[in-house]
Amino acid sequence: MFFRHAVLIVTATGLAACQTTKPIAMSVSYQPTSPTATHGDVLAEARAGGQKIPQLRGTEFITVRSYHYTLHKESGTGIKEEMTGAECTLESDGYTASFRTPAQVKVPNYGYASRPVSVRCNAPGYKSGFANASAENETRRKIYQSGAGAGLVGLMTAAIIDAANSEDNDDFKYPLVSVTMNREDCDSSRLGCRAQ
Repeated sequence: MFFRHAVLIVTATGLAACQTTKPIAMSVSYQPTSPTATHGDVLAEARAGGQKIPQLRGTEFITVRSYHYTLHKESGTGIKEEMTGAECTLESDGYTASFRTPAQVKVPNYGYASRPVSVRCNAPGYKSGFANASAENETRRKIYQSGAGAGLVGLMTAAIIDAANSEDNDDFKYPLVSVTMNREDCDSSRLGCRAQ
């Protein structure tokens, strides 16, 4: 199990290093979908109904970026490029938000009980793009990252520390949400349609 976490950390770091990003165009806050939600606590009703949900810890940011592919003139291959201005909606259990990419969306933070989010984006000349994301255990990631530099012994130590740790107090963060936008004619183009 601890090997899988270490590989994911290295892979995520490598991908982040080779991408050039555009500046954030806007920052928005979530809107509760229930009129009874008070102080932004969108899961209060579920907690009162008996679900194991901790108290609202505050807020967390989700960064959403949209990408499309263009044809490289010399090689004839598709090049992934960030696009701006896609109109998007983020939805989750108890809240929603609307924005244009690239954006940061402020969402409720419930630690391990933070809900998955789904994002749908639209832009003229493109099919709708979709992406999903779940909050990831940032405390666990840091434990394994600190052990990764010490080889197998370090990873085994990290696994022991992680096994003794409780998720109740861990920090959870959402990864970057990347939405792939395919041109409306992608089915018949040289680039083809890319997976969401």
